[in-house]
Amino acid sequence: MTDEVSLVVSGDDPQEQYVQVPIKRKDFGDFVTNLLGQPETITERKSGKFEATYEWLVHLHHLLDQRIKQQVNSDLVDFSAVFKYSDGPDRKITTVEGFLNFNEAKIVTTKSVKLTWTYLINFPNKPTPEKQEISLRLITDRAEVLTVGSSSVIRHTTNKNGVASYTISHTERTWGDDISALLGREVESIFQKDTWYSKIFENTVIFIALGLFAAGLIIPDYLDQLIKEKETAQIFTAIVPEGKGVESLSVDQKLNLAIKLLDPNNQLHKVEAWYRVLSLVAGIFLAVFTIILFEKETPSFIVVTNEDKKRKAENERKDTKSMVKKVLSFIAAIAAGVAGNYLYYYINL
Repeated sequence: MTDEVSLVVSGDDPQEQYVQVPIKRKDFGDFVTNLLGQPETITERKSGKFEATYEWLVHLHHLLDQRIKQQVNSDLVDFSAVFKYSDGPDRKITTVEGFLNFNEAKIVTTKSVKLTWTYLINFPNKPTPEKQEISLRLITDRAEVLTVGSSSVIRHTTNKNGVASYTISHTERTWGDDISALLGREVESIFQKDTWYSKIFENTVIFIALGLFAAGLIIPDYLDQLIKEKETAQIFTAIVPEGKGVESLSVDQKLNLAIKLLDPNNQLHKVEAWYRVLSLVAGIFLAVFTIILFEKETPSFIVVTNEDKKRKAENERKDTKSMVKKVLSFIAAIAAGVAGNYLYYYINL
């Protein structure tokens, strides 16, 4: 017997076929143990905006299969692809040929896909082939992948970003790390990269929100100071003759001027408490409005069906209009706040 894995399939009926694996009797126990249990598992997860096409899924399968077969003697003994749709029944494919020739005819949009590969691999210096399992899951709807034990479950959240996760159950650490690095690079390639200006904008939004909140606290005091200065100027003008200075006044007139300027009762207009409360509430509203308005959560896409392509194109058209509306709404909100403060100021002059 050689070290190569050689599977013998008997019978022509798929329902009646059985597989013979050439294993020495003394190694049969180790072989069964390797099939039933996986000593180590690698799990990675990434969230954000991604776009995974059917062509990319096919490319990933070929790349993965080629890498494994180049490195070690192996056989792909099981494969499955599960497509879940938001408006239709799930579709499960159990053969590589079916996956490579897959074409969904129904008018549905894809919300998740899971690919699973199971290999029997004969590693060097190992007497028996060992089972290695690789799974990849992509989810576009508001969901989160939670790993409980050896299985993954989906928990719905309020997060709009997509989720990509993969799991590698392996018995050879070097092999598992290599496959993990390959999958990690490929998964990373489908995620949208943040531009330098988008990162700057993302970091400044919180400071803009804090500035608007602070303005809600400061503006009433600023208006109060402006009103005081205006009324002080009016008192000064009423006592000091036009074109002359304070030095032209008599001692009694100077004393009278000082008393009037220092007497708080002479301030006819003050910023009322209701306006301070209203300004604070407006500041809080603008701060929250800014964060929500420019919240960076965009949908992910798995483009498998024709309906997926239409949905993606429609979303791209809406994105441009949405950003224009957001900017105009933000400007209008700030302009309304400024106009309200000026109106209050002029009413109280």
